Amino acid sequence: MHLVTGATGLIGSFICRVMLEAGYSIRALKRKTSDMSLVNDIQSEIEWVEGDLLDVMSLEKNMEGVTGIVHSAAFISYDSRDEPMMQKINVEGTANMVNVALKQNINHFLHLSSVAAVGKKTLDNLIDETRTIDQDDQLTGYARSKWLSEVEIWRGIAEGLPAVILNPSLVLGPGDWEKSSTQLFKYIKEEKRFYTTGLVNYVDVRDVAQAALRTIKQKTIGERYIISAESVSYKQLFDMMADALGKRPPSIKINASTIKWLSRLDRVRTLLTHQKPLVTDELAQVARNKHTYNNQKAVETLSIEFRSLNETIQWCSEELFKKEEKNT
Repeated sequence: MHLVTGATGLIGSFICRVMLEAGYSIRALKRKTSDMSLVNDIQSEIEWVEGDLLDVMSLEKNMEGVTGIVHSAAFISYDSRDEPMMQKINVEGTANMVNVALKQNINHFLHLSSVAAVGKKTLDNLIDETRTIDQDDQLTGYARSKWLSEVEIWRGIAEGLPAVILNPSLVLGPGDWEKSSTQLFKYIKEEKRFYTTGLVNYVDVRDVAQAALRTIKQKTIGERYIISAESVSYKQLFDMMADALGKRPPSIKINASTIKWLSRLDRVRTLLTHQKPLVTDELAQVARNKHTYNNQKAVETLSIEFRSLNETIQWCSEELFKKEEKNT
């Protein structure tokens, strides 16, 4: 039996699918308010339990009889005001998972991290798993929380936890229009006009799920793997999305300094309306990224063949259209 956190999210739901297909039994942690729409097709095949990463007693109860863990739950935000919550959920929550797993003698712990935790300062602009965060890295609050959550995993490994880390880049998949990377498809669907000058590293959610399954089958421990297909410009990404959705692509280029200026204006709006910001300084920081991640370790060790961007976007678009038709 494997306990999966974040099973109702984009990554977690696809990991659950490939695990079920491979014959694994799954117990999934959820909250009372969890949106189950991404797991409608597999909901009945999973044992669901209610709990919270910050409630150690509930974690101890829900880990009883479990031999493996897939920890994919995380809070993602590029609003610096959310950093305390990201520290609580991503860092403290992971520390709790590690401590209970050590206590219960779990035989395999898979942690879904992010390339944000690998860092981005490098001389040749090609970043691999040996890269570690240093004081020169300009980290967003999210990146800081994922880095510190990895610190907890490495601490657990030092204490005897058989754990492995996956570091996906931007994960593309047919999720909720309002959440995660699927919001990019919504941006194009609404024919927004702007694009930035930076690079985006991407990976198909199905490839992330396959990488996860292979580490579980191989019982890989003490390693981290960058899970990323390649990098493309935001212009290339948006043009391909627009073509697949039959929409007009963004045509007005803006740079990071413009986004930063817009974030200051948006800050005034949020103060007046008490709504969440649409543009933030941290979003500007992400938009100016020019680095690329090296996926060779995952290709050679996990035998992952990454899907092309065209295949991924076509699949995502078709699935999103199907969901829309079903809901109308």
